[in-house]
Amino acid sequence: MGSIFSCSVSLDSVISQTCNHIALQVSHITSLADRLRTLRTALQELVAARNDVQRRVDIAERGGHLKRLDQVQVWLSAMDALITEVHALIEAATQENNNKCLGGCCPRNCTSTYKLGKKMAKKKVQILALISKGQFDAVAERLPLVPVNIRPSEPLVGFESLSERVWRFLEDEQVSIIGLYGMGGVGKTALLTQIHNTLASSPHDFDHLIWANVSRNQSLEGIQEKIGKKIGLDEPAWASKSMEEKYEDISRVLHGKKFVLLLDNLWERLDLSKAGVPLPSEQNGSKIVFTTRSEIVCAQMDAEKKIKLECLGPTEAWELFRKKVGDDSINRHPDIPELAKIVAKECGGLPLALITLGRATACKKSPQEWSHVITTLKKSALEFPGMDVAVLPLLKFSYDSLPSETLKTCLLRLALYPENAAINQRRLIGQWFEEGLLGEHVGIEEFENHGYDVIGTLISMCLLEVVPEDDKRVRLHDVIRDMVLWIACACGKEKEKYLVEAGLGLTEVPGVGKWRLAKVISLTNNNIEGVTEEPSCPNLEALYLGHNCLKEIAHGFFQFMPILRVLDLSHNESLTELPSDICTLISLEYLNLGFTGIRQLPFELRNLAQLKVLDLTCTTQLDVIPHRVISSLSNLQSLRMGGCGSTNQSVENNILKDGNESLIEELGCLRRLIAIDLTIKSITALHMFLSIEKLVVCTRILFIEHIKGGFTCLNISFIEISRHLQWLCINNCENLRVLSVYDNVIERIEEFPSGSLHSSRMRKTPCFKNLLVLDIRSCPGLKDLNMVTFAPNLEMIQIYFCDGMENVIGQDDDPLVGEALNGETQIQLSNLRELWLVGLPQLKSIYSGTLPFPRLNKILIRNCPNLKRLPVDSSRPDAKIKVWAEEGWWNELQWDNEATATAFVPQFDIATFKV
Repeated sequence: MGSIFSCSVSLDSVISQTCNHIALQVSHITSLADRLRTLRTALQELVAARNDVQRRVDIAERGGHLKRLDQVQVWLSAMDALITEVHALIEAATQENNNKCLGGCCPRNCTSTYKLGKKMAKKKVQILALISKGQFDAVAERLPLVPVNIRPSEPLVGFESLSERVWRFLEDEQVSIIGLYGMGGVGKTALLTQIHNTLASSPHDFDHLIWANVSRNQSLEGIQEKIGKKIGLDEPAWASKSMEEKYEDISRVLHGKKFVLLLDNLWERLDLSKAGVPLPSEQNGSKIVFTTRSEIVCAQMDAEKKIKLECLGPTEAWELFRKKVGDDSINRHPDIPELAKIVAKECGGLPLALITLGRATACKKSPQEWSHVITTLKKSALEFPGMDVAVLPLLKFSYDSLPSETLKTCLLRLALYPENAAINQRRLIGQWFEEGLLGEHVGIEEFENHGYDVIGTLISMCLLEVVPEDDKRVRLHDVIRDMVLWIACACGKEKEKYLVEAGLGLTEVPGVGKWRLAKVISLTNNNIEGVTEEPSCPNLEALYLGHNCLKEIAHGFFQFMPILRVLDLSHNESLTELPSDICTLISLEYLNLGFTGIRQLPFELRNLAQLKVLDLTCTTQLDVIPHRVISSLSNLQSLRMGGCGSTNQSVENNILKDGNESLIEELGCLRRLIAIDLTIKSITALHMFLSIEKLVVCTRILFIEHIKGGFTCLNISFIEISRHLQWLCINNCENLRVLSVYDNVIERIEEFPSGSLHSSRMRKTPCFKNLLVLDIRSCPGLKDLNMVTFAPNLEMIQIYFCDGMENVIGQDDDPLVGEALNGETQIQLSNLRELWLVGLPQLKSIYSGTLPFPRLNKILIRNCPNLKRLPVDSSRPDAKIKVWAEEGWWNELQWDNEATATAFVPQFDIATFKV
């Protein structure tokens, strides 16, 4: 019985379990709708649990100091995956439930329904289990501070004051963005590194210190990567995020924080807001400090403070160079220190060049070796190790970044000048234009504006610098010039080769074998006396032989230069004639014979049909310009003849004969002229000149000389001469820059003839707005120069030997002075730099009132015994004025009051001379 009972119990258990199992399996099929509703409810609970934890994580991380725990991130990822799976399962179950047959009572496919029901039951269990694991006490932990490493750097030399300025700005709450700019290799990165290392190694109240090197053509995403790494966002998953996600992360971390962002080597504007960096402000206390080679970038980045890094002065440069060479080498021989200083000077104070050259010369142990270094440097810096690797390529980035070919070509042409040459800006612009580098322009003002824009851009890019003692001149830094020559001579294509050996003291031209591939040759500022060979130059476009000692140019020299466009023979005083084959230069557009001893222009010069520029400035020995030579140059745009012509001009068939009347007539035939420098030597020539409006408008420099007699036949009085002179200045000579009146009978230069109907036309407009230089000599009838009140941009006034001159500017009640004032209380000569008054025995006053003279820096007063007062304004800025005067005159000078004397006298630097 016992065994029978046991079997019965066991059988009942098996049957029960089997029935339950069958019921469960059947429920997978029959309870699909119920399970669907249950799974949807579970999904809602799942999403809510995930959102609750995600919200806690976002709140914790928003402050920037906390980062989510790894287990929380794993849970969130698992939740997201499970939510996706549940959504897919619900969609499949819904479709299966909607496809039942027999009025919705039976599934169409029991097998698929069974499988779905079984999956749904398992997912519910997974949901409950995963939700139970999400009961986190904490979801994030405090981030460790991102380590800030000290950056390796060279010791700073000579930038102590600049460093102090930067620190003052960093401490100034009103300064948020600071730009450090300067030429390549000047030490910008070194200064920024010092700032970084000082902040990194000392206590400060900034939450983040961020360094990012910005390479050329750096993408915004690349900047995000560098910034993100510095603020702790460098985990592997972050690198794969989109730019927008990185933007949000960077913004989240830096929002509300006080940070310093140091950006090294910006080449263009960087919109940091698009990278997620909050703009620094007085409210958040953050700072941005960046380095760049361009002042333009400083403006584009809205820098409140711009600091230019200049090259080192002589003392600091020598100290840096000496350290790199080493005292053992410097002190090895008593002659070496002085030679080494000459070598250091060749670096022009550029730290990178000083360091590179110092290392390259550290092994030089004898004076002879150092002397060879000096000789080599004057020819080319490329001979020294490291210059063509560390220095010149670095500087070339600035050249490559110039935005136009015009800028690049103009910079290349600057290298043709000798080392350390100070170049007049206006003359440079004229040369650029005349050589066709500035393109086509319709007038003087247009091309001058373009030229000044080119100069300004090159200066802002730190590729050109203003001469400190003369802001009207510019120069290339020695190392920049080496870089430009390196580009032109070594980096360019063969067809663009430059051969430049300017200012080297050459007595002979280099072997003509070097000329064959050259595109541009400059041998200026040497001591070359003759050119005797016949070079073959099929590629030569420009040849500069100016500032030499040329006495002759061999016949046949020019015959193999088929595409030569530019020829400069200027400043060869001993050169008296041109070889006839110069007329074979059929492509020539620019010919400069200024300051030569040329006596005659060959008639065949008329064959140069492409000639656009002819410069005959100060060719004082020029006797003959044959008829129909000038008028045949139909493409001529610029003609410089100031100071042209000797006193022996009686030769027939000569347009310089008889006071230049024939010259004026031929000039009237030229339709493309836009610039003329001219000398008028007769009243007839003056009338002819005034009658040709085109010539008057084009005139830049006008000399009026020796007009004394011969007027009666034309029924013209002296006062009418002066009125005609004034008329040409006011109405037509809008481009006049220099006016020189010499040895003329002129009583007064007026605005208009008395009673003229035109006399009110110019009341509010300066009549001589472009006049820069006024030179009046030997005009005994002239009593004043009130016309200067209509020349606000005058830079120089020179008055010599005018015996009748009583006032430079008359009394305020003078009608002309009153018109100039036009209701103002003070005459404006704000650009005047030099005032020369010599041999004016009747001169009593420069001006009865006071003038500010903000830019005046030179005064020469000699033989003006009745001048007792200078019209100076005691508010003159603190600056030195160089004065040349007789000692006795200076000691007797009278001042309006003691305050003026106290304020103004210390500004004078007196150089007295005795007569």
